[in-house]
Amino acid sequence: MNDGPWGKTGGEETPWKKLSPKDTQSSARTPWGNDTRPPRKERKPEEEEAAPKPEEAEKEVEEVLVPVEEEQADVEEGWNRRRRNRSVAIQFLYAWELNRPEELSDGLNEFFIERELVRDDYVYAEELIHGAVEKMEIIDKVIREKAENWDFDRIAKIDLTLLRLGIHELLHRPDVPPVVVINEIIDLGKAYSEKKSKRFLNGILDQVLAQLDRPARESSL
Repeated sequence: MNDGPWGKTGGEETPWKKLSPKDTQSSARTPWGNDTRPPRKERKPEEEEAAPKPEEAEKEVEEVLVPVEEEQADVEEGWNRRRRNRSVAIQFLYAWELNRPEELSDGLNEFFIERELVRDDYVYAEELIHGAVEKMEIIDKVIREKAENWDFDRIAKIDLTLLRLGIHELLHRPDVPPVVVINEIIDLGKAYSEKKSKRFLNGILDQVLAQLDRPARESSL
């Protein structure tokens, strides 16, 4: 077994190594826990779709076999540096919630090495990670208060991560206009979470925004 910053790994990959927007999306994950949608209605034989033509079937196979790295690149195409930094912070904090390293600094070192990221390009991501972890107790208290109709422990982990990052910036980063923070979290939610999560995320963040004692569209610095 390897005893690294994430504890005993037994030779397995670190929890964040394969994380991509697609990895955080599944039909069983919603802001309130497991999917409670009714089972899919079976279609009658006459309702079955016609078999795809050979060229269509080949196209479908090609789409399925697109590597995760290419999918990630497509999602991130056009993102500015700040959004890329927030994306990296989300990936780390998501993994941190699932399997917390014994030392945050060691976990960050391994994260950047394994992901082959130029660390100097992600200074803001590290600031967000350190700040969110340091203020986690305060942030989670806010989430519990604002999500009063939700069971905190059943909030989807990726949505919890998005909320933690957004609330940290709203409360502790006066250099960023609140409206910008909310828009960024909602847009990142489109990449990492499900469509139905938008309303949940926006509702919580809007409540926090309403209680801020600073301009919504301006930096306070």
